[in-house]
Amino acid sequence: MERLDAARVASVLARVAEARPRVQCLTNTVAQNITANMLLAFGAIPSMAIHVDEVAAMAEGAGAILINIGTINAESELAIPKLLEVARDRGKPLVFDPVFVELSPLRRHIAGQVLRLPDILVRGNATEMATLSFDLAAARGATRVTTGKVDRIESGAASFAVAHGHPLMTRVTGIGCAAGALIAACCAVEPDKAVAAAAALTAYGIAGEIAAERCRGPGSFEVELIDAVAAMDAATLAARMEARQ
Repeated sequence: MERLDAARVASVLARVAEARPRVQCLTNTVAQNITANMLLAFGAIPSMAIHVDEVAAMAEGAGAILINIGTINAESELAIPKLLEVARDRGKPLVFDPVFVELSPLRRHIAGQVLRLPDILVRGNATEMATLSFDLAAARGATRVTTGKVDRIESGAASFAVAHGHPLMTRVTGIGCAAGALIAACCAVEPDKAVAAAAALTAYGIAGEIAAERCRGPGSFEVELIDAVAAMDAATLAARMEARQ
């Protein structure tokens, strides 16, 4: 697997900062606040509409769409087909986060519906991605992002590995979910979804390393992470990526 170089990561981040894409997030209630704050720190704009009668309108003007099923409910279940329709008809990049898909037949059913849409990006941990292996094998043009100690990004054209990050990123609720939103923001400006995901996860992982050096524990880590994402620049990317080689 390749590793994206610092110049390409910086280029994607610069385009996000310049374009300020809006990401329409249908995400779980636990992660809404941190997801919105991370997008703002990243230079993007969050919209968190959930009502079935407005999600399509909100998504039509967005740069990308995020669907996260962490706290799926009856209304969000009805909203998901509306978002899939906009993604298909308007050519919007769509990131799908199949949270705990292995634990619930409803989640597996919804994931199967989402994965019928071609050219989406799916971000999950190893267990979630293994649960969806059959659906992913049949999905047309899907970009697969398996996050863990080393994040692995695979598409038909390329594959990348991202080894940045810190264990504290697993100790604060919503930090993993926010990663999907940052990937979506990068997909709004970078047509190669594998490159977009690698850029987002590299910057996010490096921010996690910096936050861990400055924090006192999980509570202050969240605050430091937002600050580190907001302060990320090309020089920091280059220095941290060079040190990891």
